[in-house]
Amino acid sequence: MPHKKHLGIGLVVGGALVAALFLSFIYVVPHGSSADVAPLWLGAIWAMLTMIWGIFRLAAGPSKLDHLHGGTDAGS
Repeated sequence: MPHKKHLGIGLVVGGALVAALFLSFIYVVPHGSSADVAPLWLGAIWAMLTMIWGIFRLAAGPSKLDHLHGGTDAGS
């Protein structure tokens, strides 16, 4: 089985979808105060960080720690 070349595409797509979901709740659903929106911003930020990590994985390519059958080979 060949080594995957697009390791971060799932992180980019998943992070973008989750960020869009949280941002749509922030901007579309009416809220009483700004304190109601604060937890939603945390979810949006985590999703954006996931997306950035995926972009890094796409740019950096495969790592030496990536094992062909999943997991890592850091301990072996």
